[in-house]
Amino acid sequence: GSPEGFAHKSSVLEGHCRDLGRDYAEITRSANYNVVIGRDEAEVADRLEQVRARVASVAPEKADEVVEGLRSGPAVGTPEQVVEKLREVGDLGMTYAITYFAEAAYDTSGIELFEREVVPALA
Repeated sequence: GSPEGFAHKSSVLEGHCRDLGRDYAEITRSANYNVVIGRDEAEVADRLEQVRARVASVAPEKADEVVEGLRSGPAVGTPEQVVEKLREVGDLGMTYAITYFAEAAYDTSGIELFEREVVPALA
């Protein structure tokens, strides 16, 4: 989800911890994200269109909704955009992200770009 969503969930968790007498700081907070990454905006748009086409082949009524959901996530964009958005969630207390690359079965270049440019920038 969005940084706002992560912040809200963290706040709810902190309240539950307080109610139960649990140390909130001891809890590792993570998030999972669908990644759609491209070298530039045009490549990101192309990759999102590929996702839309694959979804449309099995659930045409859901294709646009799926792509719009992806667009709003912090792991969609150019490497610079993804780093900026993931840092924002990291600043809110996320200590690690679980990533999913829907295109990996067809094309590993997104994973390679993420590995080469995003991972080192966040390390």
